[in-house]
Amino acid sequence: MNLIEKWKLLVDESVNPAEYPFPGEWISLGKGYPIKGIGGWETPMIAHEIAEYDLEKAKHLIVLYVNSCLREEDGMFAARVVAKSDPLYNSTHKGRIYKYSHSPIWLFAAKKILDKKWDERFAIFCFESGMKNLKWWEENRKDTIGLFWYFDSFPDTKDTPESGYENSPRWDFTELGPFPCIDLSCQILLYMENLIYLADILKKNDEKQKLEASHNNLKRVMLRYFWDEIAGIFCDYELTDINTKKTTASFWSIISGLALNEDIDRMVPLLQSSSEFNAPAGLPAVSLSEPRFELDLWRGCLFPSEVFWICVGLQRYKIYDLAAEIAKKCLENVSSVYKMTGRFWEFYNPIEVDISKLKRKKSTKGPFPDCLGSIPVISLEKIATGEKIC
Repeated sequence: MNLIEKWKLLVDESVNPAEYPFPGEWISLGKGYPIKGIGGWETPMIAHEIAEYDLEKAKHLIVLYVNSCLREEDGMFAARVVAKSDPLYNSTHKGRIYKYSHSPIWLFAAKKILDKKWDERFAIFCFESGMKNLKWWEENRKDTIGLFWYFDSFPDTKDTPESGYENSPRWDFTELGPFPCIDLSCQILLYMENLIYLADILKKNDEKQKLEASHNNLKRVMLRYFWDEIAGIFCDYELTDINTKKTTASFWSIISGLALNEDIDRMVPLLQSSSEFNAPAGLPAVSLSEPRFELDLWRGCLFPSEVFWICVGLQRYKIYDLAAEIAKKCLENVSSVYKMTGRFWEFYNPIEVDISKLKRKKSTKGPFPDCLGSIPVISLEKIATGEKIC
């Protein structure tokens, strides 16, 4: 069975005709996703995969995503932008949901497109949009230490999955929040790195120097506060240590290049251990050793999108064999479930493949079907064969 062809078919089935506020054909988050719209980390992930076979379509999707989500007056990205026919549509914001934002990973996908074929106009568009958005994060989610926090960590808030790790045990205790989040701080570090790359090629020397200074300072502060010597991993920072939990969010430290060689020596064994992240059928979002591990949304299930990001981090540190092993095990799970159900799913069972045992925020209905952004099979296939993807 060719998973890549099945994924491409799902892309075609998720194309929608022009509908306000989208001026032309657009690709949804997947035909089985309950929201008819774009945004979040999913749309950039979809564009990243499409770039492997149709650069122009991928570029168009990124431009649509940025133009739809970016609020010009302050640089905030809407969490989602929904079509007029969606029940969540609100005419005041033209379908944009500004209750919270979402993970700033879109520039990673845009850089991939530019690496494959340089387009100066697109590069300038990405750089200017990225700088506006970076300013918003710095003004709205940066604490006095210099670290960044997600709205998920804010006390007394509900239904604000800004991080994308909705329902994670990381948010079980937020009474003393907001607290600095390892994933967001690393994502900002990666954001700056990609902006530095663009500034260099576009010869924006002043901006490049400022970005480099900010990047170096952020990295220095992160190394001081996020490392947990007992757990042997980078974790969210709060004084009680209640939220020192081993989750895949911690591995943004290798995706962003934060981790030092001695940190890698402590973290890689966690990915190899059968009592930590090396589950029988793939890599869980929460370590098996965590007391609150369960087969529920972001509490222990396998997300192929997370496998992708962790493998990107491993490849960054030239740990290609382990990346290939993790990607291959994930694909075997996805393939087995596809043969049984004929569909891709939002998340999977890392223990014994059977998705009927999965819950979604305690609901036995389990994961959503046909979610494009959750299944980056093109990249995972490349990683599984040892190919360097970034």
